[in-house]
Amino acid sequence: MPSDLAINLVATFIAFLTGLFARSAYHRLRGKALQRNRKRIMEQRHPTFTAPWLVNYYRENGHVDDLYAAEFGDGVVQVPFLVRPTWHLDNVSEDELIDQAMPQRQATVPIDRKLLKRRGRYLSLTDRHGEPWNDLIACAKGVSETEAGPRIQLQVAEYFQYLSACGPLEDETYRAVRTARAKTPIRDRVLSSAAEAARCDLGAHAFGMQVAVVFDDGQRLRILIQRRSYSVSIYGGALAVVPVFGCQTTDLTANTRVSLFHNFLREVYEELYGGAEVEQKTARVDPAWFYREAPIERLIKARSTGQLDFRLLGFGFDALNGEMDVLALALFKESRFSRIELSEMAMNWEINDIQVWDLFGQELTDALTAGEFSPGSVYTIMRCRQQLRGQLPAPA
Repeated sequence: MPSDLAINLVATFIAFLTGLFARSAYHRLRGKALQRNRKRIMEQRHPTFTAPWLVNYYRENGHVDDLYAAEFGDGVVQVPFLVRPTWHLDNVSEDELIDQAMPQRQATVPIDRKLLKRRGRYLSLTDRHGEPWNDLIACAKGVSETEAGPRIQLQVAEYFQYLSACGPLEDETYRAVRTARAKTPIRDRVLSSAAEAARCDLGAHAFGMQVAVVFDDGQRLRILIQRRSYSVSIYGGALAVVPVFGCQTTDLTANTRVSLFHNFLREVYEELYGGAEVEQKTARVDPAWFYREAPIERLIKARSTGQLDFRLLGFGFDALNGEMDVLALALFKESRFSRIELSEMAMNWEINDIQVWDLFGQELTDALTAGEFSPGSVYTIMRCRQQLRGQLPAPA
């Protein structure tokens, strides 16, 4: 009996050690797998991962001319951003560009919970209080060509509807880049050309803006450039103009209009002046309450007096997932005013990784040609260069 007891004790101890070792090995392997998956996701979300495949897709399908062509001296870089000649804008107001109904039209896209679960592994779907963030966002419903120019029809959709609509196209693209024989039925159906993109057949194409903030410092024109956070829905880790944002209605319901300049002010207040409260739902009756905050009040006055030139440059569709972006320029013309605003903004840049670059500098050109920028930002910067080249800085 004593020997049997000893044998049983030894067997139990061996089983315990085996289980302990197995659990430890499992956690090590799982940790390594998660680390590889995070690295894989970070890699594929940078524009250099998908750009060559996307450009080749449109070239092989006979629509490479639908992509924006960025010209650099003796070379041209095709950018995976779908545009048409009429979508380049000059002296067009937002009211002339946008068609919206009151109350807003609403998307009917079903929510894909499985896709949200996959996105939630690397993208935050909650607000700072841990509650699901599923607010209404502006989406493009379609683009029509009129005698007066293009018109963008807008609607609103829940954020989760947008992810459910455009997420599968994005995932399909990543698979196609990694696997040569992968099929692309979604892209072939809804985003094979700029004309197809204009129909917005996915049902909830997010509608956002990328705005180049350009300053006259008395010697040269300077532009704000950001390194995008990995917490954003697309192109984490890439360079971009700032601000870049999705548009929403004035009071975040379906009962008010989408204003491009209002969204710009709202984002600038949050990103450049540290106005974090503006991104939260509050009990304030007036959704434009932040207009009375000192920096925004200055910007509104500057626009009315001509010190701030806010102009639309064009629009198009990101070829990765079908998002529509309106591109714009916010030019601070007077150098003294520029220095005041730069000093006010600078306190928030370290947190948000924002820097000041020379608009016509070689450093910016090198980053553009290397594919470091998100496609919409390439368009924005190149259009700014076209419109501002040769413009002399104002006297200090």
